[in-house]
Amino acid sequence: MIIPLSGALCVRRGGTEIATTVLAERCQVVEVVIQREAIEYRIVSGTYACGRAQRSTFPAGIEAPVQYGPSGSACAVYMTQYQLLPYQRTAGMLNELAGLAISPGPLPLQCAVRVAATRLEAPVTAIRGALVAAPVAHADETSWRVNGTLYWLPVLSTNRLTAYFPHPKRGTEALDVFGLLSQFVGVLVHDHGSACQRYQCLHAFCNAHHLRKLIAIAERSPSQPWATDMVTLLCQANAVIGEAQAQDLKTLPASNGEHLRTRYDTILSKAEAGNPPRPCRPGTRGRVKQSPVCNLIRRLRDRRNEVLRFLTDLRVPFDNNQAERDLRMPKLKQKVSGCFHSDTGAGDFAIIRFYLSTLRKQSDDLFNSLVLTFQGRSPMPQLE
Repeated sequence: MIIPLSGALCVRRGGTEIATTVLAERCQVVEVVIQREAIEYRIVSGTYACGRAQRSTFPAGIEAPVQYGPSGSACAVYMTQYQLLPYQRTAGMLNELAGLAISPGPLPLQCAVRVAATRLEAPVTAIRGALVAAPVAHADETSWRVNGTLYWLPVLSTNRLTAYFPHPKRGTEALDVFGLLSQFVGVLVHDHGSACQRYQCLHAFCNAHHLRKLIAIAERSPSQPWATDMVTLLCQANAVIGEAQAQDLKTLPASNGEHLRTRYDTILSKAEAGNPPRPCRPGTRGRVKQSPVCNLIRRLRDRRNEVLRFLTDLRVPFDNNQAERDLRMPKLKQKVSGCFHSDTGAGDFAIIRFYLSTLRKQSDDLFNSLVLTFQGRSPMPQLE
């Protein structure tokens, strides 16, 4: 019942009128009601006046005497693939909250996951195509366990799109089968992986990795002051880029960029003077193993453009944190469940997860999208 927010009421009590005022004060109690709803469909038959018999049919998707509807299946997939609950705990939750007596075994829930992964083929293909056309994308990989075997999970992502691809091999072979980087022509941000550097696109290295290495050198070797200077320079450069982006600048002023690059070269020259490479010993052939400090200096010198790409292209971020964040939840899934028991389960998780990850980045309703998926109408994410 709705009560007026303000106004006056007259109440007659014992022959005396008492004026009362309805104040604009209210309290609300929000409840969550979860319940099972069974919808029954029946077949109707009849005969026309002409004698022709007619029989109705069940709606599309009704294929068994008793089955779970789109919302029930969507809830199972949402809890196992996005909230990362194990199958048995998901079955227990649905039984406790909604009275759905799902078998505690994984088979009924696995069937729902398999159906969802199959019906997401169109949006998944669209996401992959949009990533190939992205001006800047992030790449990384992490280890997985599938049926007791070590697998790898590469990721290619932006701040609005995500794609995963589980594979039993690491690096080049997995990325070639992934099939996206061979078509990618934008700027690829990664952790200086040799497998990623094979592809014919512009590259940008993660400077968060460089900062960790430089800080470790500065803490362990006080005789390496250049490391502290380089940490200071990279942090200042990142701050300068942040200010330029806040002003909606497309490029950094030429004088600022040149000054930072000159300081970068000066610091590296001091580092090279204090850490000369180890010479090749007489009578030996091949490359000489260098110290980690010398290797880092060589990388910063030889791949100067990739390290400082964020200075010349303001679309390029300072680090590769986007890809690392996108790998955290799949890694957590393994910690919760131990491992995947089949290639199919790992592949289904990757498909559903990168679809839901994309929708979450775009602030879409994940549960409703899964319900529509089980109705055969998977929402297409924004691809621009």
